[in-house]
Amino acid sequence: MFNDANPTAVHDVVPSRGDDRDSIARDRQPYTPPLPSMASRKISLRSKGSLRGSFVSVREIRQIDVESHIEKSVLLWLSTHSDIDRIQEQPPAVPYIDRDGVLRQHTFDILVHFADGRRIFYAVKDERHARKHDVSGFLRHIAPQIPRTIADGVALFTERTLSPAMISNARLIHAVRRDPPHPADRAVLDLLAEIKGTVLIADLVTASTHGAAAFRAIVRLIAMRVLLLTADELIDYGSRVTVVASRIGEVA
Repeated sequence: MFNDANPTAVHDVVPSRGDDRDSIARDRQPYTPPLPSMASRKISLRSKGSLRGSFVSVREIRQIDVESHIEKSVLLWLSTHSDIDRIQEQPPAVPYIDRDGVLRQHTFDILVHFADGRRIFYAVKDERHARKHDVSGFLRHIAPQIPRTIADGVALFTERTLSPAMISNARLIHAVRRDPPHPADRAVLDLLAEIKGTVLIADLVTASTHGAAAFRAIVRLIAMRVLLLTADELIDYGSRVTVVASRIGEVA
């Protein structure tokens, strides 16, 4: 068992959104075969009624194994945040003493390494399952037993943590990151240099004369925090975005 004077805490933690320039630039390099999954255990492909599989993270160029639909959604959403250095699915199990005094092992769904040095274990569960099995109570029990040398906190993700729009936008960002460089990127940036305040995405697309390529460039700029959505909504032509002028020069 662990013996640590600075036990881990239960966190209500979701990443902040930072500057995504480095990850976007890396993601749009020529094709590189993906690295293998970092999961500490093999997932079962025989389970019925739930998702079992993998996808390739465009950001890390690595296969990521998933054991549920919500887990995939959370992993995609986490991958849009530039204040995260590394995401590991199914990290190595940690030992703990249960309420009956029995030594057991627990494997969290995700371990996130933040750029500021923090490491957070995430449990990703269906809301009904989390309530029925008191996952929050379990996390409060196990957290003090995990030393800070392994993680700084634990937190719970359910389908209620993220809005449908946040999940859909993460999937869209993941898709547009596959695009090669396009003249639309420069055209949109040039337009933004002349804009203050908010603007309709459709107006930017029209002014750029690059059509759908401009829309995809705008999505990348949202990921890079050059543009901010004014509401928790799907990124679409009818969305309004705020221009963050201080970031335009940083990505130009």
